[in-house]
Amino acid sequence: MLKRAQKLLPSPPPFKALLGPSFILLGLGLGSGEVILWPYLASNWGLGIVWGAVLGITFQFFINMEIERYSLARGESVFVGLARRWAWVPYWLILSTIIGFGWPGIIASSAFLFSSVLGGDSTAVAIALLILIGIILSTGKYIYPTIERFSQAIILIGVPSIVLLTLYLAAGTDWSELLRGIVGQGRGYSFLPVGIPLATFLAAFAYSGAGGNLNLTQSSYIREKGYGMGHYTEKIKGLFSGGQQKIDLNGFEFQPTEQNVALFKSWWKLVNREHALVFYGLGITTILLLALLSFVTTFGLEGNAQGIKFVLNEARVIGQKTIPAIGSLFAVIMGIMLKSCSASAYSRSASKNR
Repeated sequence: MLKRAQKLLPSPPPFKALLGPSFILLGLGLGSGEVILWPYLASNWGLGIVWGAVLGITFQFFINMEIERYSLARGESVFVGLARRWAWVPYWLILSTIIGFGWPGIIASSAFLFSSVLGGDSTAVAIALLILIGIILSTGKYIYPTIERFSQAIILIGVPSIVLLTLYLAAGTDWSELLRGIVGQGRGYSFLPVGIPLATFLAAFAYSGAGGNLNLTQSSYIREKGYGMGHYTEKIKGLFSGGQQKIDLNGFEFQPTEQNVALFKSWWKLVNREHALVFYGLGITTILLLALLSFVTTFGLEGNAQGIKFVLNEARVIGQKTIPAIGSLFAVIMGIMLKSCSASAYSRSASKNR
């Protein structure tokens, strides 16, 4: 790795201009943990376990901010930073990402929901969704703005819909039970009920928000957004934007002068606020409301389905408690959220190790 060039630390823009990277990371997180695992656990063991979701996403907030700190100060992704110390790390990250995302399970789950509600063969729908994701990511001039707008649109549609549906279906006692669950108090147990599958609980805990390699991608997103020293880096173009692109992976450094330190502190306050508002605020709201919605619709039902079929079962009950069209709409929204997770994950492969 070459030595980083010296540059002046730019002044931070208004807060509104910084919004974006956390929407993409949240879009990555709106996958199995939020849509399937926590709702499934809540439907079978009640809301006394949601403290795990709160703790999990809280841990991730602080992890993400340390990842952001590096790219904010260096203008390069944490993948490049790790490679500076251990040359083998990029190969491990590539391998572990292929293992985790090479099999398109999330997009298959999304296709299953779409085909169950709208009809059609789920395999054909999955292929069509993958092609659509490829078109979305390839046709924009730059990859980052494309996936940012896509993630924002999905979240701004999905989260308000979940809020309205939960407010309509949940009673006061349900909200009280949710509050008790945040501090680990369930029906006849504290923190963990007898019989809960520990592996499933830990998987839900790990993916409360993003999880795994997903958290590391935040460094690529804030670099592409132009946070801090990322202001000087070249942005990754879309596949059909024209011309061959060669990107320098190395970042930049700034001298720790009094002025630069003051500017960095200003940047740090703003990016903390952005991540707290979007990733932590919207993320924890989505997790808790989906768990509560699952609880008020399917808790105590015999023969609760597992996996993606559980979401269909939940949609069916929602349709019975409201009107069938709303249940179908819920299933479609969950499918869209899973599709958003896949799109964000595949966009990450374009910026990995950059």
